[in-house]
Amino acid sequence: MFDPTRFSAAIFDLDGTLVHSEHVWEKAKIEVTARYGKRPSRELLDAHVGRGLKDFLDELFGMPLTPEMRRAIGDQIGAEADLWLDRLREPVPGAREWLVCLAEAGLRIAICSSSPRRHIYGAVEMLGLRDVVELAVSGAELPVGKPDPLPFLTTLDALSLPAGAAFAVEDSVSGARAAHGAGLFTIAVGPGCTGPAYHFCPLRSESFADLTRTIPSLHRSATTPAE
Repeated sequence: MFDPTRFSAAIFDLDGTLVHSEHVWEKAKIEVTARYGKRPSRELLDAHVGRGLKDFLDELFGMPLTPEMRRAIGDQIGAEADLWLDRLREPVPGAREWLVCLAEAGLRIAICSSSPRRHIYGAVEMLGLRDVVELAVSGAELPVGKPDPLPFLTTLDALSLPAGAAFAVEDSVSGARAAHGAGLFTIAVGPGCTGPAYHFCPLRSESFADLTRTIPSLHRSATTPAE
């Protein structure tokens, strides 16, 4: 039986885990890369859910881009996403309640996301979690992002915790592999997360509601409406 209270911290992914925003990033990627005569396939877009832009752009253009070119296109994609995120970003059902329950149980809360820092903070504000989230780490600021474990290793270092003292919550295969590679107990939650692609995750669930039902210690508070 999974007992979250034996951990000191919970590290959450953002896009797809706490908020639905991948559709906004997809729209931004398509619109910006069209300016360069490129059209990403459905397979390419799906393969890069939860990941940074570097590998996506290199694969789309069929060659490694110069850092300057990659940064210029990435900045345009980020700017395009800025136009839509506040209007189209939506909370993942049950995610905020589950996160708050963990914080109330005494766990430290961090976010480890591939998104730019401003988008992480925007989502944290939207969810009303500014006083709950202790730390945010953006993979966009690191040399490599998910599925490389570096973003999670960076988060652990900033928390001054060993891998065994924290667990990760992810919704994508690339993110789950990054967390697993960093040595974290990894929870996969979201549509499709009980499938075989997530076989290496010790705890898998299709939704936060289902996940909460597997943890009696959090079930009551996570399902009690806020006053």
